Amino acid sequence: MTDDTTATPSPAPTRRSRPHGKDPVGRERILEAAARLFVEQGYAATTTRQISAAVDIKQPSLYYHFPNKAAMLNELLIETTKPSIEKARDLLAQRDRDGLERLLELIRFDVHLLGAGPSNIGALYLLPETNEPMFGSFQALRLELVAAYGALLRRAIAEGRADVDDPASTAALLFSLVEGVILRRADDRNLDAARVADGIEQATLRILGASL
Repeated sequence: MTDDTTATPSPAPTRRSRPHGKDPVGRERILEAAARLFVEQGYAATTTRQISAAVDIKQPSLYYHFPNKAAMLNELLIETTKPSIEKARDLLAQRDRDGLERLLELIRFDVHLLGAGPSNIGALYLLPETNEPMFGSFQALRLELVAAYGALLRRAIAEGRADVDDPASTAALLFSLVEGVILRRADDRNLDAARVADGIEQATLRILGASL
């Protein structure tokens, strides 16, 4: 096996037998180790050998679960984006609720997700490698999330709760404010996610010319 960083992610092998040796390590432990190494030393600088060493298994055991590190990154990106997508879909379905309140709830949820996890895993979203076609599923989810911001903002405008001329650009701006938490956390490992959420909420209200 080679440590091919450009290989297309593919489903884990389905063969039934496992490599001989130590007890098998689960996918979650491997992903946790990969995420930590990707964030701490960079995706390009991390090898599958280092990841396997971090969970104390041989490389063949690692390849049982993932064909390459691109597949690990792909799964990390998708799985860490899913909570926001599920929250957004739920809020969009709550049509009897105020649009501005739902938008602010989604913003606070995303800020906490990015700012309060065990590691700054959101930093993976900013990797230049994520723009490659192999990570298309992640990019599609990200675009869906931006669209949800836009839909909730347009609802707030229609209800007279927000006053902006360009909903699409404003939604993109709000999304950028939220993702800015990733960079802030890189500078401050003890970032107070709740306090940051309060600040971004107030900034959102000012941008929208709105009040609660």
